[in-house]
Amino acid sequence: MEITLVKEYLRKLSESLGGVLYGTCRLDELRDDFHHEIKRISAKLNTGISVGILLSPAVLDTLVDRPNMLYKAHYQQVNCCLDTIALRISMELNHLGHDAIPVPASQILDWKRMRAHLSHREIAFKAGLGWWGRNNLLVNNKYGSQVRLVTVLTDAELPPDSPVEFGCGDCFACGGVCPAGAISEEREEFDLKACHEKVSEFGRPENIGTLICGLCQQACCGNR
Repeated sequence: MEITLVKEYLRKLSESLGGVLYGTCRLDELRDDFHHEIKRISAKLNTGISVGILLSPAVLDTLVDRPNMLYKAHYQQVNCCLDTIALRISMELNHLGHDAIPVPASQILDWKRMRAHLSHREIAFKAGLGWWGRNNLLVNNKYGSQVRLVTVLTDAELPPDSPVEFGCGDCFACGGVCPAGAISEEREEFDLKACHEKVSEFGRPENIGTLICGLCQQACCGNR
């Protein structure tokens, strides 16, 4: 199958399984930040495929000043759906004779730095799905930050998409609701330590039991 047709075929597969965002990028300048479990094998994988699923705005609207059990369940359901999409894409690539790694949507390996096998956000940014927002999350023009992401690495030379420029403009909605006060006017000044401390507080067993928040995503709804 012609490689441009492969890209479109995988896009349609992703959409059929619930994906609302889909893009591809080259990995050359990104591998230095990959976890050692995939860093070596990724040397022969030249393309990153990024897929996003929309979080339920209605579920996000149930949040007041902290995550709740409904949001926790929804977060886990969306991650499961993302992992299914990544697995299906990888299986299709394997069937077409390509190597592929479906990278889990939410598998933190370094809790202090909140790092996984790779940055799904960075792959999505390079794949043109949005920009890095003031809230340190990917922001899409249509959906804002109300998406979660997953990545597939492959040796299929899919045509790459182009990154988009910063587009938050004069919107500071996320800063007004951040319970950690971690969000500043400049994206580079995001206080990751304060964010981690707050989600760790939420994550204590007597609270929500996992490291999530969701409040800045609730505020960042894009153009919908």
